[in-house]
Amino acid sequence: MPRVVVTGLGLVISNGIGVKNAWDALMNGKDGTAELKSFDTSQYKVHRACEVKDFKLDTVFENETTANTIHKYTYTAAREALKDSGLSDVSGYDRERFGIAIGTLAGELPPFEYLLRKAPEDKANGFDMGVALTYPPSSITTLLSEDFGFEGPNMVSLNACSSGNHAIAWALDLLCEGKVDVMLVGGGELIPQTEFTHFHNLKALAPEKCQPFDKDRKGLVIGEGAGIMVMETLDFASKRNANIYAELKGYGMSCDGHHMTAPHPEGAGAIKAITNALSMARVSHEDVDYINAHGTGTPLNDIMETLAIKSVFKERAKEIPVSSIKSMIGHTMGAASAIESVVSCLAIKNGAIPPTIHYKTPDPQCDLDYVPNEGRELKVNCVLNNSFAFGGNNVTNIFRKF
Repeated sequence: MPRVVVTGLGLVISNGIGVKNAWDALMNGKDGTAELKSFDTSQYKVHRACEVKDFKLDTVFENETTANTIHKYTYTAAREALKDSGLSDVSGYDRERFGIAIGTLAGELPPFEYLLRKAPEDKANGFDMGVALTYPPSSITTLLSEDFGFEGPNMVSLNACSSGNHAIAWALDLLCEGKVDVMLVGGGELIPQTEFTHFHNLKALAPEKCQPFDKDRKGLVIGEGAGIMVMETLDFASKRNANIYAELKGYGMSCDGHHMTAPHPEGAGAIKAITNALSMARVSHEDVDYINAHGTGTPLNDIMETLAIKSVFKERAKEIPVSSIKSMIGHTMGAASAIESVVSCLAIKNGAIPPTIHYKTPDPQCDLDYVPNEGRELKVNCVLNNSFAFGGNNVTNIFRKF
Protein backbone atom coordinates (compact mmCIF):
# COMPACT_ATOMS: atom_id res chain seq x y z
CA MET A 1 0.00 0.00 0.00
CA PRO A 2 1.40 3.43 -0.90
CA ARG A 3 2.57 5.52 2.04
CA VAL A 4 0.79 8.86 2.52
CA VAL A 5 2.45 11.93 4.00
CA VAL A 6 1.42 15.43 5.07
CA THR A 7 3.38 18.18 3.32
CA GLY A 8 1.48 21.40 4.04
CA LEU A 9 -0.54 22.87 6.89
CA GLY A 10 -2.92 25.82 7.32
CA LEU A 11 -4.76 27.11 10.40
CA VAL A 12 -7.29 29.78 11.29
CA ILE A 13 -8.49 29.52 14.90
CA SER A 14 -9.81 31.87 17.55
CA ASN A 15 -6.48 32.37 19.33
CA GLY A 16 -4.26 32.64 16.26
CA ILE A 17 -4.34 33.07 12.48
CA GLY A 18 -1.72 31.15 10.54
CA VAL A 19 0.14 28.05 11.65
CA LYS A 20 2.95 29.82 13.53
CA ASN A 21 0.69 32.20 15.45
CA ALA A 22 -1.82 29.45 16.22
CA TRP A 23 0.80 26.99 17.42
CA ASP A 24 2.46 29.58 19.67
CA ALA A 25 -0.93 30.49 21.14
CA LEU A 26 -1.82 26.85 21.79
CA MET A 27 1.50 26.02 23.41
CA ASN A 28 1.18 29.10 25.64
CA GLY A 29 -2.35 28.16 26.69
CA LYS A 30 -3.98 31.25 25.19
CA ASP A 31 -7.76 31.17 25.58
CA GLY A 32 -9.71 32.29 22.49
CA THR A 33 -13.01 32.62 24.39
CA ALA A 34 -14.68 36.05 24.46
CA GLU A 35 -18.08 37.75 24.30
CA LEU A 36 -19.89 36.72 21.12
CA LYS A 37 -20.13 39.60 18.63
CA SER A 38 -21.53 38.18 15.40
CA PHE A 39 -25.14 38.27 16.61
CA ASP A 40 -27.18 39.52 19.57
CA THR A 41 -27.16 37.08 22.52
CA SER A 42 -29.23 39.20 24.94
CA GLN A 43 -32.05 36.65 24.89
CA TYR A 44 -29.69 33.78 25.74
CA LYS A 45 -28.25 32.62 29.04
CA VAL A 46 -24.81 32.15 27.49
CA HIS A 47 -22.95 34.96 25.73
CA ARG A 48 -19.46 33.63 25.05
CA ALA A 49 -17.84 31.74 22.19
CA CYS A 50 -14.51 31.27 20.43
CA GLU A 51 -14.78 33.59 17.43
CA VAL A 52 -11.86 34.26 15.10
CA LYS A 53 -10.53 37.73 15.90
CA ASP A 54 -8.88 40.41 13.76
CA PHE A 55 -9.36 38.38 10.61
CA LYS A 56 -8.65 40.15 7.32
CA LEU A 57 -9.07 38.36 4.01
CA ASP A 58 -6.74 39.49 1.25
CA THR A 59 -8.51 40.69 -1.89
CA VAL A 60 -8.86 37.48 -3.83
CA PHE A 61 -12.46 37.72 -5.01
CA GLU A 62 -13.87 40.24 -7.44
CA ASN A 63 -17.10 40.61 -5.48
CA GLU A 64 -16.54 42.24 -2.08
CA THR A 65 -19.71 40.72 -0.64
CA THR A 66 -18.48 37.29 -1.63
CA ALA A 67 -15.09 37.89 -0.04
CA ASN A 68 -16.74 38.68 3.27
CA THR A 69 -19.01 35.66 3.35
CA ILE A 70 -17.92 32.67 1.34
CA HIS A 71 -15.87 30.07 3.23
CA LYS A 72 -13.29 32.68 4.23
CA TYR A 73 -11.54 30.68 6.94
CA THR A 74 -11.34 27.51 4.89
CA TYR A 75 -10.03 29.40 1.87
CA THR A 76 -7.36 31.17 3.93
CA ALA A 77 -6.18 27.98 5.63
CA ALA A 78 -6.13 26.14 2.29
CA ARG A 79 -4.04 28.84 0.68
CA GLU A 80 -1.56 28.70 3.56
CA ALA A 81 -1.34 24.90 3.36
CA LEU A 82 -0.73 24.92 -0.39
CA LYS A 83 1.95 27.59 -0.10
CA ASP A 84 3.56 25.64 2.73
CA SER A 85 3.61 22.49 0.61
CA GLY A 86 5.02 24.21 -2.48
CA LEU A 87 1.88 23.51 -4.50
CA SER A 88 0.39 27.00 -4.85
CA ASP A 89 0.80 26.61 -8.61
CA VAL A 90 -0.26 23.21 -9.93
CA SER A 91 -0.26 24.14 -13.62
CA GLY A 92 2.70 21.86 -14.32
CA TYR A 93 1.00 18.75 -12.94
CA ASP A 94 -1.85 16.44 -13.97
CA ARG A 95 -4.57 18.39 -12.16
CA GLU A 96 -7.09 15.58 -12.54
CA ARG A 97 -5.03 13.74 -9.91
CA PHE A 98 -5.41 16.58 -7.39
CA GLY A 99 -8.52 16.17 -5.21
CA ILE A 100 -10.26 17.93 -2.33
CA ALA A 101 -12.13 16.70 0.76
CA ILE A 102 -13.55 19.14 3.30
CA GLY A 103 -15.55 18.50 6.47
CA THR A 104 -18.14 20.87 7.88
CA LEU A 105 -21.27 20.74 10.03
CA ALA A 106 -23.63 22.44 7.59
CA GLY A 107 -21.69 24.57 5.14
CA GLU A 108 -22.27 28.24 5.88
CA LEU A 109 -25.57 29.20 7.48
CA PRO A 110 -24.99 32.88 8.40
CA PRO A 111 -25.83 34.29 4.91
CA PHE A 112 -29.12 32.38 4.99
CA GLU A 113 -29.91 33.38 8.57
CA TYR A 114 -29.24 37.05 7.91
CA LEU A 115 -31.57 37.18 4.93
CA LEU A 116 -34.33 34.77 5.87
CA ARG A 117 -35.07 36.38 9.21
CA LYS A 118 -35.63 39.88 7.85
CA ALA A 119 -38.89 39.34 5.96
CA PRO A 120 -39.92 35.68 5.69
CA GLU A 121 -43.27 36.70 4.19
CA ASP A 122 -41.48 38.11 1.12
CA LYS A 123 -40.92 35.33 -1.43
CA ALA A 124 -37.91 37.19 -2.87
CA ASN A 125 -36.29 37.51 0.51
CA GLY A 126 -33.54 35.10 1.40
CA PHE A 127 -31.70 35.04 -1.90
CA ASP A 128 -28.76 37.14 -2.94
CA MET A 129 -25.25 36.53 -4.23
CA GLY A 130 -23.94 35.48 -0.82
CA VAL A 131 -26.61 32.81 -0.53
CA ALA A 132 -26.16 31.66 -4.11
CA LEU A 133 -22.42 31.22 -3.62
CA THR A 134 -22.67 29.25 -0.39
CA TYR A 135 -25.50 26.93 -1.43
CA PRO A 136 -25.28 23.98 -1.50
CA PRO A 137 -22.47 23.13 0.95
CA SER A 138 -20.52 21.62 -1.96
CA SER A 139 -19.81 25.23 -2.98
CA ILE A 140 -16.88 25.03 -0.57
CA THR A 141 -15.00 22.52 -2.73
CA THR A 142 -16.15 24.29 -5.90
CA LEU A 143 -14.50 27.50 -4.69
CA LEU A 144 -11.25 25.74 -3.84
CA SER A 145 -11.22 23.75 -7.09
CA GLU A 146 -11.76 26.81 -9.24
CA ASP A 147 -9.27 29.01 -7.46
CA PHE A 148 -6.46 26.49 -6.98
CA GLY A 149 -6.92 24.52 -10.19
CA PHE A 150 -7.69 21.13 -8.66
CA GLU A 151 -9.66 19.03 -11.16
CA GLY A 152 -9.75 15.64 -9.41
CA PRO A 153 -12.44 14.12 -7.16
CA ASN A 154 -13.89 16.27 -4.43
CA MET A 155 -16.23 15.67 -1.53
CA VAL A 156 -17.84 17.60 1.31
CA SER A 157 -18.22 15.55 4.47
CA LEU A 158 -21.34 16.42 6.48
CA ASN A 159 -21.05 14.04 9.38
CA ALA A 160 -21.47 16.19 12.48
CA CYS A 161 -18.39 16.85 14.60
CA SER A 162 -16.27 14.10 13.07
CA SER A 163 -16.69 15.49 9.55
CA GLY A 164 -13.04 16.58 9.26
CA ASN A 165 -11.67 13.14 10.13
CA HIS A 166 -14.17 11.51 7.78
CA ALA A 167 -12.83 13.73 4.97
CA ILE A 168 -9.25 12.82 5.87
CA ALA A 169 -10.09 9.11 5.87
CA TRP A 170 -11.71 9.33 2.43
CA ALA A 171 -8.66 11.19 1.11
CA LEU A 172 -6.34 8.52 2.50
CA ASP A 173 -8.30 5.82 0.70
CA LEU A 174 -8.09 7.65 -2.64
CA LEU A 175 -4.34 8.13 -2.25
CA CYS A 176 -3.73 4.52 -1.21
CA GLU A 177 -5.80 3.23 -4.12
CA GLY A 178 -3.69 5.24 -6.57
CA LYS A 179 -6.61 7.32 -7.80
CA VAL A 180 -4.97 10.65 -6.94
CA ASP A 181 -1.50 12.01 -6.17
CA VAL A 182 -2.48 14.93 -3.91
CA MET A 183 -5.45 15.73 -1.67
CA LEU A 184 -6.30 19.08 -0.10
CA VAL A 185 -8.16 18.03 3.05
CA GLY A 186 -9.53 19.44 6.28
CA GLY A 187 -12.52 21.31 7.62
CA GLY A 188 -13.97 24.77 8.14
CA GLU A 189 -16.77 26.30 10.19
CA LEU A 190 -18.42 29.59 11.13
CA ILE A 191 -20.66 30.15 14.17
CA PRO A 192 -24.25 30.37 12.92
CA GLN A 193 -26.98 31.47 15.32
CA THR A 194 -28.91 28.30 14.50
CA GLU A 195 -26.05 26.16 15.79
CA PHE A 196 -25.53 28.30 18.88
CA THR A 197 -29.26 28.10 19.65
CA HIS A 198 -29.30 24.35 19.20
CA PHE A 199 -26.57 23.74 21.76
CA HIS A 200 -27.93 26.45 24.05
CA ASN A 201 -31.33 24.74 24.14
CA LEU A 202 -29.66 21.40 24.82
CA LYS A 203 -28.09 23.09 27.88
CA ALA A 204 -24.73 21.94 26.54
CA LEU A 205 -22.97 25.34 26.54
CA ALA A 206 -20.57 26.38 29.27
CA PRO A 207 -21.38 29.90 30.53
CA GLU A 208 -17.77 31.09 30.77
CA LYS A 209 -15.10 28.62 29.63
CA CYS A 210 -14.46 25.11 28.42
CA GLN A 211 -12.93 22.81 31.08
CA PRO A 212 -12.34 19.37 29.56
CA PHE A 213 -11.88 16.55 32.08
CA ASP A 214 -12.19 18.93 35.06
CA LYS A 215 -14.65 17.91 37.78
CA ASP A 216 -16.40 21.30 37.51
CA ARG A 217 -16.79 21.27 33.71
CA LYS A 218 -20.10 22.75 32.58
CA GLY A 219 -20.21 22.07 28.86
CA LEU A 220 -18.68 23.04 25.56
CA VAL A 221 -17.93 26.44 24.04
CA ILE A 222 -18.86 26.98 20.38
CA GLY A 223 -15.87 27.82 18.18
CA GLU A 224 -15.06 28.57 14.56
CA GLY A 225 -12.11 28.36 12.21
CA ALA A 226 -10.43 26.01 9.75
CA GLY A 227 -7.66 23.46 9.56
CA ILE A 228 -6.29 22.26 6.22
CA MET A 229 -3.61 19.74 5.26
CA VAL A 230 -1.97 18.80 1.98
CA MET A 231 -1.71 15.00 1.79
CA GLU A 232 0.15 13.19 -0.96
CA THR A 233 1.70 9.86 -1.73
CA LEU A 234 5.26 9.49 -0.54
CA ASP A 235 6.35 8.76 -4.09
CA PHE A 236 4.88 12.03 -5.38
CA ALA A 237 6.28 14.03 -2.45
CA SER A 238 9.74 12.51 -2.85
CA LYS A 239 9.92 13.31 -6.55
CA ARG A 240 9.43 17.00 -5.82
CA ASN A 241 11.56 16.94 -2.65
CA ALA A 242 8.68 18.14 -0.47
CA ASN A 243 8.95 18.92 3.22
CA ILE A 244 7.17 16.24 5.27
CA TYR A 245 5.45 16.90 8.60
CA ALA A 246 4.19 13.40 9.33
CA GLU A 247 2.83 10.21 7.83
CA LEU A 248 -0.86 9.33 8.07
CA LYS A 249 -0.82 5.63 8.92
CA GLY A 250 -4.51 4.81 9.19
CA TYR A 251 -7.96 5.49 10.58
CA GLY A 252 -10.75 3.72 12.39
CA MET A 253 -14.48 4.36 12.03
CA SER A 254 -17.57 3.26 13.90
CA CYS A 255 -21.14 4.31 14.51
CA ASP A 256 -22.63 3.00 17.72
CA GLY A 257 -25.92 4.83 17.06
CA HIS A 258 -26.55 4.92 20.80
CA HIS A 259 -28.30 8.31 21.00
CA MET A 260 -28.76 11.42 18.90
CA THR A 261 -26.72 13.57 21.28
CA ALA A 262 -25.36 11.44 24.15
CA PRO A 263 -22.32 9.18 23.74
CA HIS A 264 -22.44 5.47 24.50
CA PRO A 265 -21.93 5.31 28.29
CA GLU A 266 -19.26 2.62 28.04
CA GLY A 267 -17.58 4.12 24.98
CA ALA A 268 -18.39 1.14 22.74
CA GLY A 269 -18.15 3.08 19.47
CA ALA A 270 -15.08 5.04 20.57
CA ILE A 271 -13.31 1.83 21.56
CA LYS A 272 -14.09 0.33 18.17
CA ALA A 273 -12.80 3.40 16.30
CA ILE A 274 -9.54 3.49 18.27
CA THR A 275 -9.02 -0.27 17.89
CA ASN A 276 -9.71 -0.14 14.15
CA ALA A 277 -7.27 2.74 13.72
CA LEU A 278 -4.49 0.91 15.56
CA SER A 279 -5.14 -2.17 13.43
CA MET A 280 -5.09 -0.34 10.08
CA ALA A 281 -2.01 1.65 11.05
CA ARG A 282 -0.28 -1.47 12.38
CA VAL A 283 0.57 0.48 15.51
CA SER A 284 0.89 -1.20 18.89
CA HIS A 285 -0.36 0.19 22.20
CA GLU A 286 3.24 0.86 23.17
CA ASP A 287 3.84 3.09 20.13
CA VAL A 288 1.33 5.85 20.95
CA ASP A 289 3.08 8.85 22.54
CA TYR A 290 0.20 11.34 22.69
CA ILE A 291 -3.59 11.37 22.33
CA ASN A 292 -5.22 14.47 20.90
CA ALA A 293 -8.58 14.10 22.64
CA HIS A 294 -12.07 14.87 21.44
CA GLY A 295 -12.39 16.42 24.94
CA THR A 296 -15.49 18.59 24.62
CA GLY A 297 -15.83 19.56 28.29
CA THR A 298 -19.31 18.04 28.54
CA PRO A 299 -20.00 15.81 31.57
CA LEU A 300 -20.75 12.62 29.64
CA ASN A 301 -18.26 12.87 26.77
CA ASP A 302 -15.15 13.28 28.90
CA ILE A 303 -15.98 10.27 31.07
CA MET A 304 -16.77 8.19 28.00
CA GLU A 305 -13.51 9.10 26.25
CA THR A 306 -11.51 8.36 29.40
CA LEU A 307 -13.20 4.96 29.68
CA ALA A 308 -12.49 4.20 26.04
CA ILE A 309 -8.80 5.08 26.35
CA LYS A 310 -8.45 2.98 29.49
CA SER A 311 -10.28 0.07 27.87
CA VAL A 312 -7.96 0.04 24.86
CA PHE A 313 -4.61 0.87 26.47
CA LYS A 314 -5.15 -0.91 29.81
CA GLU A 315 -2.43 -0.20 32.39
CA ARG A 316 -0.52 2.02 29.94
CA ALA A 317 -3.41 4.51 29.63
CA LYS A 318 -2.17 6.63 32.53
CA GLU A 319 1.28 6.92 30.95
CA ILE A 320 0.03 8.54 27.73
CA PRO A 321 -0.47 12.33 27.74
CA VAL A 322 -4.00 13.28 26.65
CA SER A 323 -4.97 16.90 25.97
CA SER A 324 -7.87 18.84 24.51
CA ILE A 325 -7.26 22.03 22.56
CA LYS A 326 -11.01 22.68 22.73
CA SER A 327 -10.22 24.19 26.13
CA MET A 328 -8.62 27.07 24.18
CA ILE A 329 -10.40 27.29 20.82
CA GLY A 330 -13.79 25.80 21.63
CA HIS A 331 -15.60 23.11 19.68
CA THR A 332 -15.31 24.03 16.02
CA MET A 333 -17.85 21.37 15.05
CA GLY A 334 -17.21 19.95 11.55
CA ALA A 335 -13.76 21.55 11.50
CA ALA A 336 -12.71 20.28 14.93
CA SER A 337 -11.01 17.01 14.02
CA ALA A 338 -9.34 18.60 10.99
CA ILE A 339 -7.86 21.36 13.15
CA GLU A 340 -6.80 18.74 15.67
CA SER A 341 -5.16 16.70 12.89
CA VAL A 342 -3.10 19.75 11.92
CA VAL A 343 -2.10 20.16 15.57
CA SER A 344 -1.21 16.45 15.76
CA CYS A 345 1.23 16.91 12.87
CA LEU A 346 2.71 19.99 14.53
CA ALA A 347 3.19 18.05 17.77
CA ILE A 348 5.24 15.47 15.88
CA LYS A 349 7.24 18.08 13.97
CA ASN A 350 7.92 20.37 16.94
CA GLY A 351 8.41 17.78 19.67
CA ALA A 352 5.83 19.35 21.97
CA ILE A 353 2.19 18.96 22.98
CA PRO A 354 -0.39 21.65 23.85
CA PRO A 355 -2.10 21.73 27.25
CA THR A 356 -5.64 21.35 28.49
CA ILE A 357 -6.24 24.73 30.12
CA HIS A 358 -8.79 25.62 32.83
CA TYR A 359 -7.94 22.36 34.57
CA LYS A 360 -8.18 22.88 38.33
CA THR A 361 -10.14 20.13 40.06
CA PRO A 362 -9.44 16.47 39.19
CA ASP A 363 -12.45 14.28 38.48
CA PRO A 364 -12.18 10.76 39.96
CA GLN A 365 -13.86 9.44 36.81
CA CYS A 366 -11.35 11.22 34.57
CA ASP A 367 -8.00 10.06 35.92
CA LEU A 368 -5.52 10.28 33.04
CA ASP A 369 -2.66 12.71 32.33
CA TYR A 370 -4.50 15.61 30.68
CA VAL A 371 -1.42 17.87 30.33
CA PRO A 372 -2.93 20.43 32.72
CA ASN A 373 -2.55 24.13 31.96
CA GLU A 374 0.99 24.13 30.51
CA GLY A 375 2.31 22.86 27.22
CA ARG A 376 4.98 20.19 27.38
CA GLU A 377 8.09 19.37 25.40
CA LEU A 378 7.91 15.73 24.39
CA LYS A 379 9.46 13.56 21.71
CA VAL A 380 6.39 12.57 19.73
CA ASN A 381 6.63 9.76 17.21
CA CYS A 382 2.99 8.69 17.12
CA VAL A 383 -0.26 10.60 17.73
CA LEU A 384 -3.77 9.23 18.04
CA ASN A 385 -6.44 11.80 17.17
CA ASN A 386 -9.98 11.12 18.44
CA SER A 387 -13.25 12.49 17.08
CA PHE A 388 -16.59 11.35 18.52
CA ALA A 389 -19.67 13.02 17.03
CA PHE A 390 -23.40 13.17 17.69
CA GLY A 391 -25.24 10.02 16.68
CA GLY A 392 -22.21 7.93 17.60
CA ASN A 393 -20.23 8.85 14.46
CA ASN A 394 -16.67 8.13 15.55
CA VAL A 395 -13.39 8.48 13.68
CA THR A 396 -9.86 8.10 15.03
CA ASN A 397 -6.79 8.66 12.87
CA ILE A 398 -3.13 8.00 13.56
CA PHE A 399 -0.10 10.06 12.51
CA ARG A 400 3.52 8.96 12.81
CA LYS A 401 6.84 10.71 12.52
CA PHE A 402 8.31 10.23 9.07
